[in-house]
Amino acid sequence: MSDEQAAALRRRADAEHTSMQQVALVAIDEYLAQPTGQGRRRSVPVDELFEAFGDLPPMDADRFRSDQAEHIDGSVHFDAYLRAVEGSE
Repeated sequence: MSDEQAAALRRRADAEHTSMQQVALVAIDEYLAQPTGQGRRRSVPVDELFEAFGDLPPMDADRFRSDQAEHIDGSVHFDAYLRAVEGSE
């Protein structure tokens, strides 16, 4: 911790009438509670999912796969795979 950071921590602790350690612990707790990456996924109870999406028709897995096959360029995937394999040798 730099001298400037320590001074700022001391000022915050004085303003909140608490210890520097307590201010630091609160900051750590808040940091750890933040989402990570590109927006952290949170768990959602199954009941909420059924409430939100329960009225949708069931999905036809075979039709879903065939729709995906129309839009996926397998040669690009294969090319990327070959580049990765060649690059690791």
